[in-house]
Amino acid sequence: MKHYFNTNKVLSVTALAIGAITIFFACKKDDKAGADDKRDNQTIAAAQQEAEINALYEDAFAIALDYNTTESDLNGGNRKAPNATWNDYSRCTGVALSIDPADFQTYPKTIIIDFKDGCTEGNRTRKGKLKIVVNKIFISPGAVAEITFDNYYVNDIKVEGKQTVQNTSNNDGFGYTYTIAEGKLTYPSGKVVTYSGNRILAQKEGANTPWVISDDVYELKGNASLQDSSVLATVAIKSGLIRKLSCAYVGKGVLELTVNSFKASLDYGNGDCDNKAVLTVGDKTKEITLPR
Repeated sequence: MKHYFNTNKVLSVTALAIGAITIFFACKKDDKAGADDKRDNQTIAAAQQEAEINALYEDAFAIALDYNTTESDLNGGNRKAPNATWNDYSRCTGVALSIDPADFQTYPKTIIIDFKDGCTEGNRTRKGKLKIVVNKIFISPGAVAEITFDNYYVNDIKVEGKQTVQNTSNNDGFGYTYTIAEGKLTYPSGKVVTYSGNRILAQKEGANTPWVISDDVYELKGNASLQDSSVLATVAIKSGLIRKLSCAYVGKGVLELTVNSFKASLDYGNGDCDNKAVLTVGDKTKEITLPR
């Protein structure tokens, strides 16, 4: 366990669910049906892209959180798993870390994580630098981190913008918010997508047992917008997405998507731990199976 809290555990299921939806509007009965199918498919494609883009910024958030909660120079050994060291978490040995000022007491502090020409971890290859400015120890409630990107790429997608993260943890459990301003993604094909958004994540259960993650329950809220040369899309979590860490899936909540004024929704259910969700696009509704 990298630390008590890992947003990937909560957010990744949402991204995978949208990204793996099978397009089920293939049958065309007439011209109108064909137009509807095209619109529906465009809606799903936008949902997939938003999930993929948010995953890139969420990844930067997770990196900032990891490096700020496992580096002994920053936290004096607090909030780490027993006997853990920073090297246990840095799986890419070539990554360079600089901290200025380097002492424990002085803030604000600037942290630069340099992935250089490429660092592959899991299914992501990161290149370039992340610059993180923190106003105090980031595990402290109220701490704020500003993340900017210096020639930074993930899987050859250039990531730009400013990401502001705040620790909103309290006695009820862990909590974080982050916003993305002036986001911009440039794909290897040359396609450019602008992006802005926010996420609010709060622990709902399990705060009294910090070393037991199996009883943790988190709620995710937020919204986002993205635009390319042909599509303007917004995504809003209409009902908070609830994830029990003992379950591999989001169990409850509703995600709503609007693409060029056309709406779709994904309903994760009533809280049961299962791999089902209901996708509604226009007047079409289908139960889908979520990937693990």
